[in-house]
Order: sequence, then structure tokens, then C-alpha cells
Amino acid sequence: MISKSVNPQLQEESRFRSRLAPHHIVLLIVWLVTTNVMIVMLIKGVGGTNISIAIRQILHVIYVVVLLWYLVRSGPFLNQLPEGSVPVKPRSKIVAWLSVLGVALLFLLNIVSDDGRDLLILLSLVASVMILLVWGRDLSLRLAIQAFAIAIFAYLAGSWWVKLGVLSQSWNSILSAFTVLFYIAGGLLLKRTRLGGIQLLSGQYGQAVKSVCLGSLLFVPLGLFNALGDPMVDLTGVREWWLPLWLPWWSGINEETWFRLYLVGLTYFLLHPALGRHPNLVVLAAVLFSGIVFGVGHDRTLEMFLTTGLLYGVPFAMVFAKRDWEHAVGAHYMVNLVPAVVAFLLR
Repeated sequence: MISKSVNPQLQEESRFRSRLAPHHIVLLIVWLVTTNVMIVMLIKGVGGTNISIAIRQILHVIYVVVLLWYLVRSGPFLNQLPEGSVPVKPRSKIVAWLSVLGVALLFLLNIVSDDGRDLLILLSLVASVMILLVWGRDLSLRLAIQAFAIAIFAYLAGSWWVKLGVLSQSWNSILSAFTVLFYIAGGLLLKRTRLGGIQLLSGQYGQAVKSVCLGSLLFVPLGLFNALGDPMVDLTGVREWWLPLWLPWWSGINEETWFRLYLVGLTYFLLHPALGRHPNLVVLAAVLFSGIVFGVGHDRTLEMFLTTGLLYGVPFAMVFAKRDWEHAVGAHYMVNLVPAVVAFLLR
């Protein structure tokens, strides 16, 4: 077999042309406009007027649409996934379509009833245990160590939420245990779906840091929108300069491990056997399921459905599916970092 060397100059020219693609240019322009407009609003303190609210909401929608377009156009295409990315197919079509029906019913239940959230937690735990039982032989020491390490990291960040009176100690401990389980199950799912990725799991630690930074940068406007909106968490107790930098890791790690790494992968795995001929549809369904369930899980209202679900949750899910888990963690970190920084500066 003769290997073909790649001309470095051609590679550089290809990268340069890709940077001049419309989705890159439009994203850069919209990012600059929205970021500057939101910063001006914050400085002038006009975020609560009717006009400023309307401007913020319009810019929020525009930026999310452009961001999703950018991610779809610049990320890996589904027909380029490795051959091993097709999940195991059930023995009958009935089982495959029962999985689709189950996901659809769970989605609807989360929208119409508070019981849906409790059922989602229960089924997520049951499914993760089943994954460990069936695929436990594939569990690597690196995956297990990383699961405990990131859970401890998130737990330590959550301890300060406990001190601020926002979070109970028991719930912080429970979520940390969930993170261990869901990170392991998500990593095992990733070996079969190849959807998204975990740079840490592949030993690419430098790339993991880079992905967190890039994810944070992409979501700066969303962090500003969140700061000018009405964050549900009371941040008036943030009085130390380092707390705004430390606190967002709790939600960034815990929620992105469950809702993105685990739920996006699990939903894709369950839907693929029946809808595998339309992989784009399967990914879209997994992204919408993760994003909207994430939104209504905060509060089952129309505002949470539209804002937290569609305008935050869906971009989180898409950046995971088209990039990696570290991008999603960085994105979530930035969305919660900006309000914390603003709260500290205005204390």
C-alpha cells in the first residue's frame, strides 16, 4: 500500500478557504454585534426596559440560529461517521419502533407533567445500570478514573453552592453519584454511536482544554443574554472574586454529563435502529429531546420551554453532537459564568 503525503501548503490553503466560508464569516459578524450590544446594555443598565428586552430576545434568537447553522456546516457530517458508529440493531422491527414510542411518550410526559422529570431520572438510572451490565467488559480504567475525578471536581464546586444556601448537601452528593454513573455509561455509549466525543477519554488532554475554551468563546453572547435575562439562581451571595470562576463548574460538568453526553447518546442509540436510514433526523431528535427536556426540567413553563430549552439546551446538545463533551462543558460554563461575574461586580 502506497501512502500519499499531504502537501502542508495545500492543507494551509484549505484551512484558509474554510475560514472564509459564509457560515464562519456570518457567525463572526453576529458574535461581534451581539456581544458588543449586550455589553453596552450591561454598562448602561438598560436591560430591564421594554425596548432592551425586545432587542435582547431578537438578538438571542438570531445568534442561536446562526450558531446552529455554523455547527451543522462546520462539524463532521453523519455520513462520515466510522463504520462502527451504527448501534446494535434489535432482532425485530417491533422492538425498534417500541423504543421510538417510548422516547416520544417520555418526551411528551416531561412537557405536560412534573412526573415526567422524576420518571426521566428513574429511567436514566435504570438504563445506565443496564449499560454497565451489558457492556461492562468494555469499561476501561481511564474511563472509571475520569468519571470519579470529574464528579469530585463538580462536588467541590457544588459545596460552595451549599454554603450559599442555593443547594442542599444531600442533593450535591446525589448529583455527584449520578455524574459518575452517567459519565461511564455515556462513555460506553460513545464507543457504539461515535456521536460527539470526549477528548479526555482519548487521552487528548491539551485538546480537551482547547475544546473547553472554544466552547466558552462560542457561547459568550449566550452568557450575556443570560446575565441580562432573569437567572433563576440568586447570586447575591457571590462576594469573593474567585467564586464566579469556580461556581459554574458544578452545572457545567453535572448537567452536560447527564443531558448531553448520556442523554443525547442514549436517545440516538434508541432511535437509530428504527430511523437509521435518516441519520440527520435521529441526531435532530436526540438534540431536541436533550435540549427541551433540559429546559422544562428547570421549570415546566412556556418560558423555560422556549428559552432554556430551545435557546440554551438545544445549542448545548448540538455543540456536543457536532464537537465534543468538552465543548459543551465550556459552553455551559460560560453561560453561567457571565451572570456570576456581573453579580460580583454589582454587589
